[in-house]
Amino acid sequence: MPTRREWREPLVRRLIDDHGGQNPEAIIERYAERLRQQAGQHALPVDPAVIASYLGVRRRRADYSFAGRILAEPNGQLVMDINQQDSLERQRFTEAHEMIHPAFPGFESELRYRLDASMERYAENREEEYLCDLGAAALLMPAELVAERYTVKAGMSDVERLHRDAQVSIEAAANRMVALSDEPAVMICMTVSHKPADRPALRKGLDVPRRLRVRYALASHLNVYVPRFKGADDGSVFCEAAVSSGVCSGTTTLPGAEHAGLFRVQAKRYGSDDRERVLAIARPTA
Repeated sequence: MPTRREWREPLVRRLIDDHGGQNPEAIIERYAERLRQQAGQHALPVDPAVIASYLGVRRRRADYSFAGRILAEPNGQLVMDINQQDSLERQRFTEAHEMIHPAFPGFESELRYRLDASMERYAENREEEYLCDLGAAALLMPAELVAERYTVKAGMSDVERLHRDAQVSIEAAANRMVALSDEPAVMICMTVSHKPADRPALRKGLDVPRRLRVRYALASHLNVYVPRFKGADDGSVFCEAAVSSGVCSGTTTLPGAEHAGLFRVQAKRYGSDDRERVLAIARPTA
């Protein structure tokens, strides 16, 4: 699970202060677990609608320009709006995400939007959103029902099994499985894209080829940094997966983290068009 040395956003600081200085990630995990237990959701898939009903949240679905939002009406009634154009898996994750916002002291005074549900990842540049994504994952894939039942050792097959059982996106399943892993592992999400340094040439109309690049990575029990936008080497297991329909396996270094040594990697391509990406589970060989 990611950790932070310092939290800066006011609502997050208030959350920490209200809980005696505890780690906000642990606070949110406990909050999500309490919601699930009190709503009587003891098996996968967890039903966000039941939890919303328990909280007294009125749910509305329509075509919106955002993924979701939660607000308190003047009479105190909580209302949650969900974009019905998103896939059902993404709607479920967004609902779970929005139901974590009430954990923050004083959240009622501010409107909360989840703007982009295209890829399920921790919003690391926004602390409250990051914690709500973490809470959504904990709500839909609770440690009690996931840890040790779905393992990184089984690789992408267990990612896909968790995706089916929990009715979450494949990416959310991969993130959560690695976050709960009891052994060192890395989840890497890659997309075919340009790097920021390509922008001047693109503005000039030059033909700059896109490459398979790191969108983000999540490490558990490992001090390893996989840089964003780092390209995968031609012929690597990552590039092989980008043009294959099945799981590709190999032993290799990670993009931009060659110093970390060799990893056993399973990678597979998911999605289509602008949502196509390669997901990989990597475990160190030593």
